[in-house]
Amino acid sequence: MNNQQIERLRRKINSYYQISDSSFDKIISIILLQQISKNKVFVEQGSISRYFSYLDSGYMISYISNIEGKIYNKNIFSADDWVGSTVSSILQSPSNFTIKAATDCEVLCMPYIKLKELIFEVDDIKSFYIKYLEKNWIIDKEEREVSLVMDSAEIRYENLLLKCKNIEQHISLKEIASHLGITPTQLSRIRKNKI
Repeated sequence: MNNQQIERLRRKINSYYQISDSSFDKIISIILLQQISKNKVFVEQGSISRYFSYLDSGYMISYISNIEGKIYNKNIFSADDWVGSTVSSILQSPSNFTIKAATDCEVLCMPYIKLKELIFEVDDIKSFYIKYLEKNWIIDKEEREVSLVMDSAEIRYENLLLKCKNIEQHISLKEIASHLGITPTQLSRIRKNKI
């Protein structure tokens, strides 16, 4: 890990809750840097997600495949996002979806079991983790659910472009459409109307 990666991770953690330098050093001590090539799987559907991870660079997608082979794109992750199957990590149960690198990626991975030990030992790491769960699993999740029901596909697409400015250079339109809950044809029409 280089100094810029460490600083980006520190900023990300502190955006939830300000932790001490000694607590941050404890987190750094358990991190593994993984370089994941484009199209390689990071978490396989049916396997246990063993890491709490920070996507330092690149794009990843998570998707669910049913028995007929139909794929539903659950999420798109870009640099500075947390990436993983949190439910799988917490329950130590098989992940319901696959996470795959859409580009070459660098990921800072914390073994979930070691992170959990730190959460129980260190109060400010515990506070960070609580804030992370509240933001990512309550606030953001509810906003996405409301957006899927209340916002038009155009607004959802514009919001995605605001979050991930160059996404169309890295993620296929088919995957973007699936993430937005629309067909590729609908997305093409939306994009054509924006020109």
